Amino acid sequence: MALLSTTSFKSVELTTTCQYCQGKLYKHGKSGEGKQRFRCRICGKTQLEAYSYNAYDPQLDQNIIALTKEGVGIRGTARLLGISPTTLISRIKKIASEIKEPVLAKGKTYEVDELRTFVKKKES
Repeated sequence: MALLSTTSFKSVELTTTCQYCQGKLYKHGKSGEGKQRFRCRICGKTQLEAYSYNAYDPQLDQNIIALTKEGVGIRGTARLLGISPTTLISRIKKIASEIKEPVLAKGKTYEVDELRTFVKKKES
């Protein structure tokens, strides 16, 4: 984003537009990280020029799937990807909800592993 040198109302207008409504942006303070924040004149939404926290990048899903397949835990995966564990869990739930059930053809033989679970107390 390039800044325009003209000032109006003690703000510097930008040559770029709002990503939501295409309105003009003006400076609106700083973020917690010290980055310049901008506000739209039309819709009033604020935004940054470049976001540093890219936890919602679509490419991140492939990394989450790969690390989960390798057996890396939630906290380890979150640390490696630089996102919070809460965000990671919500992304895993989103990925899992998009998995489609496989089609099973009748008349074929399938082999599955055994799995035993105990809900309460194991009786001896």
